[in-house]
Amino acid sequence: MMEYLPCEIVLDILSRLSVTSLLQFKLVCKSWHNLTQDPLLVSMHFYHAPENDPCLIVHCDHPIRNQLYSLELSDPENDQRVNKLRVPMFPEFDIKGSCKGLLCLCDSSTRDSLYAYNPFTRNYIELPKSIDETLYDLSLVFGFGFNQTTKEYKVVKVVYWRIRPRYPRHFSIMFSLQSEVQVFTLGKPSWRSLGKIPHFLYAQGPSQVLVNGRLHWTTWPRRYHIGCMLISFDLEDEQFREVPKPDSGGLERLHFDAVELGGCLAGVLHQNYGQLEIWVMKEYDVKESWIKEFNIAIHVPRGLKHADRNSAEPFRDSKFYRKSSFVRVLGLLKNGEVLLEYKCRALVTYDQKDGTFKDLTFPEMPYWFEAVIHEGSLNWIDSLTG
Repeated sequence: MMEYLPCEIVLDILSRLSVTSLLQFKLVCKSWHNLTQDPLLVSMHFYHAPENDPCLIVHCDHPIRNQLYSLELSDPENDQRVNKLRVPMFPEFDIKGSCKGLLCLCDSSTRDSLYAYNPFTRNYIELPKSIDETLYDLSLVFGFGFNQTTKEYKVVKVVYWRIRPRYPRHFSIMFSLQSEVQVFTLGKPSWRSLGKIPHFLYAQGPSQVLVNGRLHWTTWPRRYHIGCMLISFDLEDEQFREVPKPDSGGLERLHFDAVELGGCLAGVLHQNYGQLEIWVMKEYDVKESWIKEFNIAIHVPRGLKHADRNSAEPFRDSKFYRKSSFVRVLGLLKNGEVLLEYKCRALVTYDQKDGTFKDLTFPEMPYWFEAVIHEGSLNWIDSLTG
């Protein structure tokens, strides 16, 4: 039947499918396989991807390291499977970010190797190394984003280290904290240094906080100051800026997680026993536009209620076993429900309209995992960086 439709209509229909559906589509026959390689279809799919719910990339490291799975959220009625992804022979890795079809992976053992990787095409590149391994007490904070103006991917790496002054005058200054901001643009030959940063950024995990063309982090608590700061990095002019917080409600005095919800910047306050307050900045960079949008009550998913110490014992070697947060906000679905991850064990949606929770269960879901919101794409990295 497809051969009787105009090519532009076929491409438009296919470009609105999930990336998992497209991968199944290409297996039907050779002509359909060739169609999925059409640069116009790949480009159109890249453009339409934000219109649908994203997929999840699920990272599992036990019993086998470096296991990745994909899970479609855009069509849960027809595709409720967890699909295992074939991963190249990377070293043991952590996911440092996800943006526009690509993952940023970091070698978790040496931390000196970074990769840009498309999990659906299995295409990847290794980034040049830039860390001085002689630095003492090295700490790294990453960001990964896409500049819509220049159509470039950028990796931001903030390197912190401590140096020992030659003649310290006081014990409290035995070690001095130093920093350097490094930026790598995919397709360029080397890293660039932007100098020092006066903030100690907090690395809160793999969830990418990219809003309005800027990456966002909170800072570690500062001596003699209450609360933390909200810092942005503009991917176009490569400047750091402080983002205003509301004067009341908790964000001004407590530590919080920065997240992206429905294209808006948001702050998540963790209350007792897994309760959450979520504040949303409705108009970017406008202090008065912050509102408290979600009050999420205590919830214990079924999978955690029935778990016991013996069932978890085999997974103690997993790096996700001792994650501190009981609940993590992943994102906002198109139907307005909040997607939550509980204790690296369970996925749950929360409906603000009636205050109900829905535990999401999928066949072959890993026992212990970390989920990352991801826009699937069939783009090859060479075509994005050329």
